[in-house]
Order: sequence, then C-alpha cells, then structure tokens
Amino acid sequence: MLSLMDRIGKIFDILARRLTQISVAVMAVAVTAQVIWRYFLGNPIIWAEELARYALVWMTFIGAAVALRSGQLAAMDLVVTRFPPGAQRWINVFVSLVNCVLLAFLLYCSINLVGMPSVVAQKSPAMRVPMSYVYMALPIGMGLLLLQSFFRMVTGICRKGE
Repeated sequence: MLSLMDRIGKIFDILARRLTQISVAVMAVAVTAQVIWRYFLGNPIIWAEELARYALVWMTFIGAAVALRSGQLAAMDLVVTRFPPGAQRWINVFVSLVNCVLLAFLLYCSINLVGMPSVVAQKSPAMRVPMSYVYMALPIGMGLLLLQSFFRMVTGICRKGE
C-alpha cells in the first residue's frame, strides 16, 4: 500500500511540476514580449501583464503542492527535532492530519467561490476570458495540497522503522 501511495503521490507531483513549469514559461514569455513591444516597438501588448499575473497565480497555488511534497514549505521544526524519533513521527502525522482538515475546508470554500454567480459571469478586463478559469487555480491547488498532505500522513503512519 505504501508503494502505491508513493507512486500516486509522484504522479500528482509530476503533474503539478509540469503545470508550474508551464505557468512560469507563460509568465516569462508574456513579460518578455511586453517589454519588447512596449520599449522597442512602442506599441504595448494590452493583455500581456494580465496574462503574466494570472500565470503567477496558477504557479503559486500549484507550486505549493510541489513544495509540500519536497518538504520545502515553511515549518516549525525547531521544537519537533528536540523529541525522540518516534514522537517526531507522530507529531508529523498529527500536523499532516491538521493540514488535511484545513485544506479540505479551503478546498470546499474555493469550489464554492469558483461557482459563485459573480465569478462565473465576470470576464477579465483585457483578455476577456472567464474569471472562473483564473479562480480554478484555488481548488486545483488546494486539492493537490490536500492529496500530498494526505499521502504524507499515510506514509508517516505506515513507516514504523523510521
């Protein structure tokens, strides 16, 4: 079961990494094009800044799941490292459980946010795309974070020898 959870976690990690890389690439191309058109050609691209901003939003929420899986999110491990290894394991499991509860709540709220009529009817100012596409970064990011946190919790429970 542990290897299956690890494989599923890796698949979601690869997906999140690819989405993050695409977001960074879109942001870099949009900003570069905006600079070239504005300063060298004298004709700014109206939608480039908006596209870069929305790519940054997607990169942030999806990239958080990548950071969680690789252990790069901010953590208060100064206190946890003072406990014996067995206690550390259960503290980390408890923290993952609390994370799962919080992320499940945030996922629920973000799904409700995306479905609100004011969001569904709204279009972005320059690109005229539905804002629900931009807001979808929240539930997707929270869902990926929830999955990775759940996988960390299960891994912590199943690995007894560490």
